Amino acid sequence: MKIVKLLSLMAFAAVTATSCQDNKKEETTVATVTTPETVPVATVAKTAATEGKSVSITTEQVPDSVRKSFTVKYPKAQKAVWMQYEPIESDDMKMDDQYYYVRFNNNGADYTSWYNNRGEWVKTSTRITGNPNLPDAVNQTINAQYPGYTIVEIDKENDKDRDMYEIELHKGEEKAKLKILPNGEIFKRK
Repeated sequence: MKIVKLLSLMAFAAVTATSCQDNKKEETTVATVTTPETVPVATVAKTAATEGKSVSITTEQVPDSVRKSFTVKYPKAQKAVWMQYEPIESDDMKMDDQYYYVRFNNNGADYTSWYNNRGEWVKTSTRITGNPNLPDAVNQTINAQYPGYTIVEIDKENDKDRDMYEIELHKGEEKAKLKILPNGEIFKRK
């Protein structure tokens, strides 16, 4: 009889522990936070700087001036997901401004567009694939200065002043990140 009671008690404890673990799993799932990497745009242009602090915000939390600038510039944008961004020293941004970026789809392509808190457009970028989509001068620079490196990622960026390509390269354990102008000139090495 003692064995039956002991087995019943053990079964009850196992069921209770399993049920508690299932509740914890549900709580973890419910607490999922949307981050820049999990936004619901198909293949997101990944230009948002990961060094600073990005906070997901609703469209209603975006300043009117920023929303209006975005809507005027991209009237056909779909699947817009907004983030507020706090820059850090290594960013190419004014430290005393607040920034907002939006990931969206426009005419079948995914983009990330940046605005300051006054609604001024800062830049837009999109992911491109493969060397054939790069200007010849950019490919020549990569081949001459980084022989043996493989292109891992290419983002085409444009701002008020220029177009450029941000390119991430790998060669074994070695990594390089470059911003190259369409004429092949290296604008910045990271």
